[in-house]
Amino acid sequence: MAPERIGRYEISGQLGRGGMAVVYRGLDPVIRRASALKVICKAELVAHEAAQILERFKREAQAAGSLQHQNVVAIYEYGEDEAYAWIAMELVEGRSLHDHMLGGWRPDLSRLPTVLEQLLEALDYSHGRGIVHRDIKPGNILISNMGEAKISDFGIANIQRPQLTQQGEAPGNPYYMAPEQYEGREIDERSDIYSAGVIVYEVLCGRRPFDGQGGNLMRQVLQEPAPPASTYEPRLAVTIDMVLAKAMSKKPQNRYRGAREFLDALRHAFPGGAPAVAGNTMLPPLAGIAGNVGALRRALGTPAAPAPPPVEKGIDKTQPTTAPVAAPAKSRVRKPAVLFVDDEERVLNALSYLFRDTYDVEVANGGVSALEKLQSRRFHVLVSDQRMPEMPGVELLRQAKGIAPGTVRLLLTGYSDLAAIVGSVNESEVFRFVSKPWQEEDLRSTVAEAVDVAIALEAAAAGPAPSLPPNAAVLVLGEAALGRATRELAKNNYRVLDAASVDAALEILAAEEIAALVCDLDLGADDPAALLRILKKGSPQTQLISISAASDSELIISLINEARIYRFLKKPVNFSLMQAALGAALQRYARLAKSPALLRSESAKAGKRDAAGDSILGRLKSLGGRFAAVFRN
Repeated sequence: MAPERIGRYEISGQLGRGGMAVVYRGLDPVIRRASALKVICKAELVAHEAAQILERFKREAQAAGSLQHQNVVAIYEYGEDEAYAWIAMELVEGRSLHDHMLGGWRPDLSRLPTVLEQLLEALDYSHGRGIVHRDIKPGNILISNMGEAKISDFGIANIQRPQLTQQGEAPGNPYYMAPEQYEGREIDERSDIYSAGVIVYEVLCGRRPFDGQGGNLMRQVLQEPAPPASTYEPRLAVTIDMVLAKAMSKKPQNRYRGAREFLDALRHAFPGGAPAVAGNTMLPPLAGIAGNVGALRRALGTPAAPAPPPVEKGIDKTQPTTAPVAAPAKSRVRKPAVLFVDDEERVLNALSYLFRDTYDVEVANGGVSALEKLQSRRFHVLVSDQRMPEMPGVELLRQAKGIAPGTVRLLLTGYSDLAAIVGSVNESEVFRFVSKPWQEEDLRSTVAEAVDVAIALEAAAAGPAPSLPPNAAVLVLGEAALGRATRELAKNNYRVLDAASVDAALEILAAEEIAALVCDLDLGADDPAALLRILKKGSPQTQLISISAASDSELIISLINEARIYRFLKKPVNFSLMQAALGAALQRYARLAKSPALLRSESAKAGKRDAAGDSILGRLKSLGGRFAAVFRN
């Protein structure tokens, strides 16, 4: 029977059981946040083992608690009293990868499955912070209802600090354990690489590489090579066999040196990826490829956009042969440059035809080619499709943001992938989300607006990060607990104001300089989304952070386009992500306040008028204050 309360948490049911711990669904009554509580009942422990078990349990909290990554289950706190020890953590609504595979799930093999990308991204992050998981298996990979993978259960993690490293321990699931774990030898991040390799193999093939029992399984893991993955799944390329063979090498020194290297090799091995060099699957990182090609081109003195006819599928590099040699150069100087990226040649041809008379257009049929072009020349606007086998559009735009921050980014897609939409605003900071099939006039006006923004960004020198104006504040529209949490995150570095309703928020907005608005979209009778759309027009410098438990793709798309929201956070809120979002939002506000020309980048698309918006607009006009002149008409 589940206890009614553990520590301050109200218990509402059991989620699962594993080993000596039980996982309960709990509620923090202070901030009304649902959590998963992993609990050990001290009365059930054998006396001479209790201290060691509790120490290992605390190590789990220390290991995972130091990690703040979207693909790692967030740890909120560790607690202990006379009866229980517990870890309060993020509640992931969904199922484990193990459960999905037992249910018959098989991925689309035309591209690297997203769950595997997210697994390796999380391992790259944790390894970079000195934490080796040591028990990577499908049961420890949770898949949320939004399709996001999160690594859990760092209970036997090895934190790379002498006082916490336990020599001689070899726990783990035997099907996923590396050979050195069987032999009790030293374990490092390459052991996790092996385990991840087994999972990649199982996800792609529908079966594990070794399926023996007991001593027979140990002999297979220690001595026998895994059958090529393509033996069981003929659709897999030989290059994938090569990558997996390296990841599951018996000797750690023969594996990939890190999760990032393994991930890059997998991406290149799938259809549309760059070809592997014969006899070598240790492929260089993507950024390295782009940078090296660009450097080689510059060293040879060749132009970024050569004149001969195209040799790559879907890439139009032709120039009129009758024009004088100097004419193309003048044209490129005069016209803003736009780069379109899509894996369908017909789409690229249509876009090139549509815009070639207005802009200096280049096209690329995948992310690698696009990043290479961004390295070699300046583009005002980048328009990318989302669903591409080589690299999804959100990932391309995220990398493009680092390579060319002054290039305005648009995401073009024909389906509502919630994770991609959220990633487009949180990671890629897209200017607009354009739905396919597009309307020609709408697409033309969106690209034209993006070009204007890029020119404004180019004109405003970046300079050092300015300080926040002294009177600026953060306004929290939502429950009191959200305001209290935000105030704790602020640590007296900036003012935090509270509003429990849209009416209360309007009064504060009319009287105060608000740098950022944290808005709970799930408020009852009010329509906070309408407030965000109106506010962005009257106070474009105010940065908008939206929070919601709903999985409403259309709402988020409209807020990206019509309210230029800066970040979107899913409930239950990960406050580490919220703290980072607030810090970035305040920096952006300060830069906009210093350079008003940059406000062009905050321009929002006009939406349809509705009753909620008209009501808010009427109340703002009646309040006057800071918005008296803005909303006079």
